[in-house]
Amino acid sequence: MSPSLAPSVWIAALARASAFAALAPLAGSGAVPRVVRAALALTLVPAIAAHLARSDAVLVPLSWLREAAMGAAFGIAASIIASAASAGGSLVDGSLALRPFGRETVFRGAGGPFERIYSLAFAAVFVASGALTHLCGRFVAASSIASAVPAASVPALVGSMVEISLDLAAPAIAAQVLGTLVAAAAARASPRVNGLMLASPVVTTLAMLAIFACLAPTMRVLADLASRAAVVHAAPT
Repeated sequence: MSPSLAPSVWIAALARASAFAALAPLAGSGAVPRVVRAALALTLVPAIAAHLARSDAVLVPLSWLREAAMGAAFGIAASIIASAASAGGSLVDGSLALRPFGRETVFRGAGGPFERIYSLAFAAVFVASGALTHLCGRFVAASSIASAVPAASVPALVGSMVEISLDLAAPAIAAQVLGTLVAAAAARASPRVNGLMLASPVVTTLAMLAIFACLAPTMRVLADLASRAAVVHAAPT
C-alpha cells in the first residue's frame, strides 16, 4: 500500500466499522453505551484496514459509502436474527398484560420486562459463546454486501425469526389460554366468582411456572439464535 492510499484506506475502514458497530446486536435498545460501540468500531478498524490494503482496491470517496453500506448490511442482518429474542419477550409481556405489544427493539421501541430480559439473555449468549467474535471475523474479511446475507434469503430469514419468536413465547401464551379457560370455568360454576378478577392472578402464576419450566429449552433456542447470528442464515444449524 502506497503512502498516498493510506488515508483512503483508514477512512474506508472507519466507515465500515462504524456502521457495523452502530447496528450490531450487542444487547437491547439503549442497554449498551455509545462508548462501547465506539470502542468496538475502533478495535475493528486496523483489521479492516489491513484487509483492504491486501485487496489492492482503489478507494475513492464513493467507495467509502460502499464500505459503510457493507457494515450496515452485516449489522442489520444480525439484528434481524437478534430481534427474534426481543419479539418473543414482547409476546410474553403481552400475554401477561405487562405492556401492549409494540415496536421491537430494533426500532428503538420501549420494551417490557421480558423483552429486555430475553434481549439481554441473547446478548450474554452471543458474547460468551464466541458468536460475536466469529461474526466480527466474517465481517472483517467480507468483500461485498452479499457476504452479509444473500438478498434472496431475506424473506426466509425473516419468516424463520417470526417462527422462533413464537416458539419462545409459546409457554406463556399457552399458560394464558389455560388460565383464561380456568377462570371462565370457575366463574360459570360459581356466579359469585368474578372471572375477570380471577383471570389475572391465575394467568400470571401459570405463565411464570411455564416460563421457569421451559427455561432450559429457551436457553437452547437463544444459543441457536446466537450461532445463526454469527453466520446469518435461516436454516436450522
